[in-house]
Amino acid sequence: MTDEYPIATGGSFPGKEWILAAIERMLDGDAALTMAEHCRAFEREVADSVGREHGITTNSCTSALETSLRALEDRGEEVIVPIQTFAANASSVLTAGYELRFADIEPADHNISLESVADKISDDTAAVVAVHFAGNVCERTAELRELCEAHDAVLIEDCSHAHGATIDGRPAGSIGHLACFSFYATKVLTTGEGGMVLTDDDTLARRVAAIRNRGLDPASDDARFTFLGSNYRLSEFAAVLGRSQLEHVDEFVVHRNELARSYDDRLAELTADGLARPIAPPSNVRSSYWRYPVALASGLDRERIRDRLAADGITIDWAYDPPLHRQPFVTDRYDTDGVAPEGTAAMGRHICLPIHRDLSPEDAAYVGDRVVETIREAAPSATVGAKSLDRR
Repeated sequence: MTDEYPIATGGSFPGKEWILAAIERMLDGDAALTMAEHCRAFEREVADSVGREHGITTNSCTSALETSLRALEDRGEEVIVPIQTFAANASSVLTAGYELRFADIEPADHNISLESVADKISDDTAAVVAVHFAGNVCERTAELRELCEAHDAVLIEDCSHAHGATIDGRPAGSIGHLACFSFYATKVLTTGEGGMVLTDDDTLARRVAAIRNRGLDPASDDARFTFLGSNYRLSEFAAVLGRSQLEHVDEFVVHRNELARSYDDRLAELTADGLARPIAPPSNVRSSYWRYPVALASGLDRERIRDRLAADGITIDWAYDPPLHRQPFVTDRYDTDGVAPEGTAAMGRHICLPIHRDLSPEDAAYVGDRVVETIREAAPSATVGAKSLDRR
């Protein structure tokens, strides 16, 4: 058992000998450093694993989102994003030249609310971004696509958390018109920094590929810059790291699910007492468990819980604080007072437990037991058995 339990790690890399051999070829001058064989292979392999026609590497998911939005033409001026997501979902919209609209989340799963999107979507909508929070594929993704198509908008799946996750056997990233992945250092599959766009649309793929490569048309035989682009390219070094892990993603996800079952078993008594419940995927979803989120009963002080666990070397956190619609760069531009009150409240009542491939089952058992003890210690006596946990 380890002495400390971080919330996440990048983990060790499988296939170290293959990685070092590939990098040695680059260092010896026998292989290109960017936009070459490993990037192309990584694009093809990820696209094939999700069942998409095209994969386009980028240097981050932020870049993937921005290039996807910039590739849209002759559509509306607004993009709808959920409040429960990282800042890049808003900054990419603004950088791409669109106006932001904020959709609420379902408190039960923290994924985007179909009802909220239906209330906000219009002929001015260019895109809706559905984030698969914590690796739990949004149950409403297919319905969101239908809703988008009824308004000539596109659905973008943000799969930053969802490598290897599925819904009804379909991989995350296989439903939307576009899907964006992150390969940041703490993700299930990591290249340190990196991202990718997946799509079946030939036109969108061509535009995204051009925009991430300074606007150079990939179909042109000469240096023809047909789009206003930027340099969002992924290095060959990063692609090598990604390829080394891709064939192991399923075993990574299986391990995370085993850890999650251990947490589920231990937290069951808290759920029965109305103190806490796992924000768990439905039975038709296999989560990647990028995070293991837990909803707390009202009246529990999550900062107090965090500090007590930190004394035992256990790191917990929550995502995201402040919520997206209350980030300073957003409130400087929009009046978001009163936006999504239910979802905002739900975000303020959750924590995330450590879960990653360097965490052993024994570690998870210890962490789970300490979390249960700590939540019970932090609970006001009147809360226990009061069924004050919001199950909506």
